[in-house]
Amino acid sequence: MEVDNPSAGPSAPVRSLAASKNGRTAGKAHKESKSAARRSYLSRASKQGFEHRKELESKRQAMKGVEKEMKEEKEAEQERKRTAIKERRERQEEKQRLELVKAKMSAKKLQRMKKRQGRTKKING
Repeated sequence: MEVDNPSAGPSAPVRSLAASKNGRTAGKAHKESKSAARRSYLSRASKQGFEHRKELESKRQAMKGVEKEMKEEKEAEQERKRTAIKERRERQEEKQRLELVKAKMSAKKLQRMKKRQGRTKKING
């Protein structure tokens, strides 16, 4: 009579037990140590190092700052031109108003002078 011996026949491959990183922990000796995940599905830009990304971001921010400054200067120049035009128009309007007032006053003064001249004996005779 033959007895089946489990160790005598073909058997499943046996994994070696690795000690855990923090020493022996119950029930964890069969676990493999974890490693960083491979990010092959990510784009090349995402795989770049933090320092490199930080440098690129700082350059981008500097460029944005320069663009913003140029835009502000342009707007300030346009505002200065607008105010200059507005002031010039106001001065012209004031000048025209004063000329009209002056012409009106001159006409009245001329009328008064003619009236006075008419009162003298030399002119009336």
